[in-house]
Amino acid sequence: MVSVEYSEAIVEVLEILKYSEDNIIEKIPKKLIEFWKRNKSTTYKPNLDHSKSINEMDLKKKTRSIITMIYLNYLCDDEEKNKINLILKDNEEKYQQELREKYNPDNIFKKYNQKQEEAENEVTANVAMVEYKESIFKKIISRIKKFFHINFL
Repeated sequence: MVSVEYSEAIVEVLEILKYSEDNIIEKIPKKLIEFWKRNKSTTYKPNLDHSKSINEMDLKKKTRSIITMIYLNYLCDDEEKNKINLILKDNEEKYQQELREKYNPDNIFKKYNQKQEEAENEVTANVAMVEYKESIFKKIISRIKKFFHINFL
């Protein structure tokens, strides 16, 4: 069972293949096309403008990935495969670098510690010294205790 997103992308790919030349379709394995036909979405209707090139069409991300896979595995020559693989490798390295920067545990803990320090500084800044004033009755009682030298609670 394939995901809804993938099944909708399959519909778009099959729609593009309908308008492709026969020599292109012949290079794609029949089993793969049959698999796509079995797993395509029955409810999704693509709205593709075939007067535009594939690059100009508003395609799903998965559709673009499938078309890239088709082109890389079945349609291009070795030299072009190497170029595409380099581009894909470079893109993957950039993506992994972004993930490392975004989710680096050291940086996460640094940010957490900085936020915690800022919160502590804010709390200490908000806490002001309050002068304790003894009530008049307590003053009187304490003077009486001092006069009689009484030291208890």
